Amino acid sequence: MLEYQLFFGRGSAAEQDWAAFVADVVTTRLPDGFTVLDAEGQWMNPATGRISHEPTKVVVVAVPDGAPSAAAIMAVKEAWLRRTRQHSVGTVVHPVCGAF
Repeated sequence: MLEYQLFFGRGSAAEQDWAAFVADVVTTRLPDGFTVLDAEGQWMNPATGRISHEPTKVVVVAVPDGAPSAAAIMAVKEAWLRRTRQHSVGTVVHPVCGAF
C-alpha cells in the first residue's frame, strides 16, 4: 500500500468550503476512508520572496499501490486547485504495510 499525505492550503476558503469539498470530491474519490488533520502552513512565493501563512488541511490516506489510486489522488488535488486557485497541493508518499 501507499500512504499519501496531502497538504491543502486553504487560503481564503472557509471551513464550509472545505466541508463541501470533502463531501463532493474527497469522499467520492477515496470512499474507503481517510483522516483529516488541521495544520498551519507556510509557503514562500518564489517570484516575490513573500512568505505566507495560512490554515491548512492535511489528508492522510492509505490506498493500494496502483494506477486507480494514483488517478484518484490526482483528481482530488486537481479539483482543489480548480476550486481555490492555490498554486499546489503538497504531497508526501510512503510505501507502507497496511490492512483494514
